[in-house]
Amino acid sequence: MTGDQENRYSMILVVQEILNANSSIWSGVPAFVTAFGEYETGISSINTTRLEQEKDLKGIAEDKRVKENEMILQTLGLIGPIVAYANVTSNEQLRQEVDYSDRELRRSRDTVLENKCQIVQDRANTHSVDLIASYGVTAGMITDHATTITDYHGAIAGPRSAIAVKKTHTETLEELLKSTIGILSDKLDQLVVVFKTTNPQFESDYMNARIIVDLGGRQYTWTGDVGAGIIKNIMDAASNDATVWELTNTGTEGLQIGRGADSSDMGTPVTVGAGETVTKTAIELGASGNKYLNVQNESGTEGSYKVVRD
Repeated sequence: MTGDQENRYSMILVVQEILNANSSIWSGVPAFVTAFGEYETGISSINTTRLEQEKDLKGIAEDKRVKENEMILQTLGLIGPIVAYANVTSNEQLRQEVDYSDRELRRSRDTVLENKCQIVQDRANTHSVDLIASYGVTAGMITDHATTITDYHGAIAGPRSAIAVKKTHTETLEELLKSTIGILSDKLDQLVVVFKTTNPQFESDYMNARIIVDLGGRQYTWTGDVGAGIIKNIMDAASNDATVWELTNTGTEGLQIGRGADSSDMGTPVTVGAGETVTKTAIELGASGNKYLNVQNESGTEGSYKVVRD
């Protein structure tokens, strides 16, 4: 949901609570009973769509995360034997081509990570005879590694798909919110006037509940600077795994942005180059349960950022 949708949905739920608490007052008015039944059906539809939105977003991001992790683990499993082989054969070029650390792989952007893993795959194929004969590598390991790269390639578009899914659900939610609020405007708002004289407190409580309050959900943008060699906490309420984050590097130095377990933990950070904008779901930036959105500047000069929560 957008911030405006959250505000309207909160109003809808407050009205529902007031009406349920005063059902003994209006239950004898058939038209009111019918309208309230329609109203609750609308609320049920909103809630179902909202839950589906969060489930779909989290599922897409989680699928990519799992495939990325499996590919990295299998890549590391081949790097060790290839580096050992390169050292024994004094093949410095080969060693430099494949000697990636876990940190280097996990901090690479999606397509760059795929390219690095593919280089390892290609070198494993080239030297497969020696690797299988003397370095503990099996043909199955090489084949399985190729499969993980193929699987990951198909999942790279996941976050972009997640954004499309979110947009579709948001549009559906908008229609459901409008139709449900329409039941209030066209029916219940008109019928509650019947009780203005006989039950003025109920009528007053209802009308007060109908006020849409801005719950503060519109504060979606964070900007700032981060000093050289510093990890800085941007915000500490990034707990929703399905949230889509737009991360922009507004400075001249590369930055890392991730979602950690505390203000110094970088989670699963993504690299955002100078002047670049990267879109990620929260689960891609750090494990479920992490809530601290942090930025790290590993350069020697000050950097700056802009972060937008959709």
